[in-house]
Amino acid sequence: MQTLTPALLRHHAGAKSYWRGLTYRDAVVELAVLSRHVDGVVEGREPYRVSLAWRDDRLTGTCSCPYGSQGFFCKHCVAVGLVLLDRGLTVPPPDAEDAELRDRLASLDHSTLVELLYERAARDVALREEVMRVRG
Repeated sequence: MQTLTPALLRHHAGAKSYWRGLTYRDAVVELAVLSRHVDGVVEGREPYRVSLAWRDDRLTGTCSCPYGSQGFFCKHCVAVGLVLLDRGLTVPPPDAEDAELRDRLASLDHSTLVELLYERAARDVALREEVMRVRG
């Protein structure tokens, strides 16, 4: 798996968005490193929500700004990535233990879990087949 670096951020964003992202580091007002991704908020014309994650050994970034909403790795994604690096942090690997999800699922009652799984498995053939194979 790749490592988060300024060069990788520049590669994904392109030179123009990367250099603009450098000036937005102080605008990162929230940053949370979660089990398998990073969430952040960057102040701009309005607060923009950013998420960074690894998918198939590739860094992905999503942002609620107009440019990010078109699927581009924007200056806000760069700013969040740079702040992570400044703080000695990184984007967690995609196979990291998701303790938050595990704990939340453990707190749900049986009927709620059955309904959630049923709704997903009824629409997802692969998940349905996996559920049907499980011996329990």
